Amino acid sequence: MELLPHVIILGLLGFILIISWSPTSSLFSWHPTLMAISFLGLQSESILLFHPRFSPVSNHALRVRLHQIFQIAGFALGVGGMAIIYNLKENAGKPHISTWHALFGVCTMILTFIQLIGGLPLVYSQIRKLLPASKSLAELKRKHAQMGLITSICGLTAVGLAFYSDWFIKKEFHKIYQNVGFGAVATIVGVIFAQVYHGRLATPTPE
Repeated sequence: MELLPHVIILGLLGFILIISWSPTSSLFSWHPTLMAISFLGLQSESILLFHPRFSPVSNHALRVRLHQIFQIAGFALGVGGMAIIYNLKENAGKPHISTWHALFGVCTMILTFIQLIGGLPLVYSQIRKLLPASKSLAELKRKHAQMGLITSICGLTAVGLAFYSDWFIKKEFHKIYQNVGFGAVATIVGVIFAQVYHGRLATPTPE
């Protein structure tokens, strides 16, 4: 198993968690904490589970189960992070979804919910039987992978844009931290795109 993508994810996640809680912390600290664990940690790792070079799990059934758990947990944490920032903006009288960072974050949550629902027919044959007969399992998997890639890119873009938000700028880090952070996110996007494209989108999956 190659560790580099996991090291980049954990390193960037650790950096975000540290700066979220130091030198001072507040209720807002939970927003970047929960959203980073959701978008950067759980969602990214749930996709890398299916890459034979990056996954510590060889059993496909276990990969699917862990993928489900990571996605559900990530969505739950995302809902918590969204609720916190919504409450803070409401109390401060500030507008909602007023930045690209916020827009990508909201889009990610909507797409994640759609993915959770759309993934059910892939796991439960009873639900799949309710779909048109023309929808094969291979086609459903392909569509799920396509939507998953878009969702992941949206989520990671939201994380990358957080390095250019007022929250990060007020930390008064050198600009190099912004570029390194965004570069790390771009690297993760590249790895995930390659994983999904070559693993599911490049050629139809035979069933």
